[in-house]
Amino acid sequence: MNLLFKYLVIPISFAGIIYILGNLPILFFSSFLPSLIGKEYIFIFILFVLFLKIWAKKRWNQKKIWKDLGFTKFEKNICNDCFKKELFKSFLIILFWVLLLMFGEIVRFQGGINYGILFDILFTSIFVGVAEELLFRVWLFEELKLFLNTNKAIFLQSILFSMVHPYNFGESFTANILMKIGLLLLGIYLNLLRINNYPNIFPSIAFHGGIVGYIFLAKSFLQVQGNYPFVIYGNQYDNFINPVSGLIGIFTLIILNFYQIKNLKNYSKFG
Repeated sequence: MNLLFKYLVIPISFAGIIYILGNLPILFFSSFLPSLIGKEYIFIFILFVLFLKIWAKKRWNQKKIWKDLGFTKFEKNICNDCFKKELFKSFLIILFWVLLLMFGEIVRFQGGINYGILFDILFTSIFVGVAEELLFRVWLFEELKLFLNTNKAIFLQSILFSMVHPYNFGESFTANILMKIGLLLLGIYLNLLRINNYPNIFPSIAFHGGIVGYIFLAKSFLQVQGNYPFVIYGNQYDNFINPVSGLIGIFTLIILNFYQIKNLKNYSKFG
């Protein structure tokens, strides 16, 4: 019972409290600030960041979590070779995928780039990259590692990362399964990437944020034309195609995972 409380009840309670507190500003202020509606994730993230240092010290015995993750040397970490490599890698992957869509006449230009949404694209890519990596590859992975070995912690973290992305009841079962498989492989890759650069989280942020940002950038000037083999290229989401849910994206992630496993350097640091 004590182990159940320590490893399950406490972290779930922590997540629940952060979620509830993050929604309070929306509850109290949205009536006269309607622009806050739908922005609860920002308040949840702020609270999570504020409490992470205390949590890391008490739960994981990591006294300098922000330094370990690389945030205290922000400029150095966004300029290092690994960060730039992962950002460029994500660019090449999305570029290759977009070229396939264009040569297959699946997408067409809908005019020039909408420069008005470039800030939104930049904000979304940074927020998703930072927030999801802190939540899944840092907080969740470190929590699971308290009672699981590294392999099981990586796999379970990746399963949960895949499952929290909602099931789309408007799409077929096949489309949803492919999406879950793609997200599972993405979660594994990002976790392996963090281990290979442990404890620095910036390379994982670069790849994750890059993938999201470049997809949204492509969406800003490309339009999907009619039907296409979604199993191969990926299913439509928010009026554009998500490469993670197609066989091309899944195959790419398998290759990336094999490469990351082959080049693991810090695995011996884990139990």
